Parts: sequence; C-alpha cells; structure tokens
Amino acid sequence: MLQYHRFEEIIDHPGLRIVLVKGVPSPWGQAAKTIFEVKGLDYVAAPWQPGEPNENIVAWSGEASGPIVAWAKEKPIHRWIDILYLAERLAPKPSLIPADASQRALMIGLSNEICGELGIGWNRRLQLFAPAYASGSPPAGVSRMGDKYGFNEGAVKAAGERIAGSLKALSTQLKSQHARGVNYFIGDSLSALDIYWTAFANLLDPLPKEQCPMPDAYRPGFTVTDPVVKAAMDPLLLEHRTRIFRDHFRNPMEL
Repeated sequence: MLQYHRFEEIIDHPGLRIVLVKGVPSPWGQAAKTIFEVKGLDYVAAPWQPGEPNENIVAWSGEASGPIVAWAKEKPIHRWIDILYLAERLAPKPSLIPADASQRALMIGLSNEICGELGIGWNRRLQLFAPAYASGSPPAGVSRMGDKYGFNEGAVKAAGERIAGSLKALSTQLKSQHARGVNYFIGDSLSALDIYWTAFANLLDPLPKEQCPMPDAYRPGFTVTDPVVKAAMDPLLLEHRTRIFRDHFRNPMEL
C-alpha cells in the first residue's frame, strides 16, 4: 500500500523515490507509479501538496509539479518518457516498450499524444484552468500551473479539437488491434501506452468513486463537457480503460 513519507526522509534514500501529487488522480503520477508496480520495483513516496508552492521539492528537483522521480544518486527526472526509460533500465522485464522499432515509434508517438506537450493531459489542464481564469483572479496555485502550461485564450479554444484528434488516433489504433484479435494498443501484450491511457482517461471520464476515490469537489471538473471531445470518445476506449485498470492497476487507486 502507498505510504507517504516526509520529503526530507526520502532525499537521501539509496533507491527509487517518487514525489506524487497527493489526494488527486494526477495521471502522470498514477501512470509512473503503476509502471513501477507492474515491473515489481520498490519505491518510496513523498507528497506534492496541490495548490502549494512546495519550495523544498522545487529547490531539490528544479521542477514545479509532480511526479518527480529519482534513482540512487542520479539527478531527479520529471518527463514521462524519462521516467519510463528509467523503469525499463531498472527492470527490463516485463518490458513495456516494444522491441520492434516501428512498433516502438508508434507507441511513443501515441503516448506523446496522451502525456506530452499539447497532448490530452496538457489540453485538459488548460480546460480545467479556464473557469478560474474567467473569474479574473485565479488562485496562486492555478496561476503557477497556468504559466507552466502556457495558458492563453487561443490555446484554450484549440484544446478541444486537439484532444479530439488525439482520441481519434487512439481509437483507430485500438480498432486495428481488435481486428486482429488483440486487446492491447500495441503488439501482443501490455505496453506503457495501455497504462498511460488508463491513467489519463480519468481527466475525461473518471472511474467510479469506489475505484478512483478523489474528493467529490474535483469530480465535475475532471468530467469532460466539451461536446467536441465527448463526440470523439469512442466507447471502445473506455472499455479498454476499464479492462486495463482491472487487470493491472491498484484498485482502488491510491491517491
């Protein structure tokens, strides 16, 4: 079970450490944690307090949001792909990256559509920030995150179409896999892409409270209302999320 330690207690830990956003299903953190668990990697965790400046963690890592991962004496890392490659290096089996170069490129490209800059997570964050900015005086925590994600009116207007395009690409890939009798996004087995989609789908259609026990006040914001995005949400994508969560995630999610 997930146990949070004080940040000061994990800085000098000799193994794998992760700073996770506490109390909310931050998809980058949930994906990283699940990748570690699928690979059987032991780790210690410290909380990133949402809405707080977390100065001590920022001073250590140079990053202003979670998750942040560090291994042994190596410098902390933050980017989703860096965390994935670290996990692959520490525990090559089971591999979550295809060995075939074409399949690997496809998986990383589609994962970037979910996790990367201007991907699903990025654009949903812009949509989530929009009501606070519309009030004319966003809280300091929202303002800090808005700066990180380049919040502006044009980006918010484009967010829905960008999310829809990413969803359609994922749906097309999943349908091609189902047509050949395979229930994974890439190849013939679980990959990081399956994990990323399962974690990030909570930004569009959160799992039930019994599986994803986020505070009730957050749930409406995590539920997409943009009609363009809703029209692109193929039921097959949500069915896939439900199956991968059942088979490979901690149930309920540990926040």
